[in-house]
This record gives sequence, structure tokens and C-alpha cells, in this order.
Amino acid sequence: MKTGKLSLDDKLFLVKTKKDAASHIKINKKVCKHCEHKMCLVVCPAKTYEEKSGAIEASYENCLECGSCRVVCTDGAIVWENPRGGFGVTFING
Repeated sequence: MKTGKLSLDDKLFLVKTKKDAASHIKINKKVCKHCEHKMCLVVCPAKTYEEKSGAIEASYENCLECGSCRVVCTDGAIVWENPRGGFGVTFING
């Protein structure tokens, strides 16, 4: 029986975004390779980051623009910028 509460995955499905062809996330893979903690894999609510064959990959299309990744990446391997104007997440008040 549903309680009326949405799970995180259900809520993420409702986020509206306009995808850009260019990524607003850049990863320095040489620096990432030596990272012990890989906190970007843990902190991102949208699971933007994945480890594939020992390298961190970003699916920028999933990004919710919270900026958590750049805060937890103490090595500076993630360069995160706001998407270009007109692209990215649409926030609605209310």
C-alpha cells in the first residue's frame, strides 16, 4: 500500500532539465586515479558519478546542480560550473 510519500528516485524522476550538448562537469582523471575516498560516488544524490574500469565518469545529464561534488573533492579533480544559460535544472518555487 502506498503511503503518498515519494521515494528519492520518484522525486528525481520529476526534476525537469534541459540537456546541453556540452558538459558543465570536467574531471581530471589523473588526479582521480590517486583518490582514496572517491566521495563523489557517495555524495551525489543523482548518481552522476560512476567508476568504470577504475576511472570516474560523469553523466552530466543527471546532475541536479547541487555542487556537492566540488565540495567533497578535496583534490580539485572535479571542475563543476553552472550549465550555460537556458540549460540545466528548472527550479519551481512552491
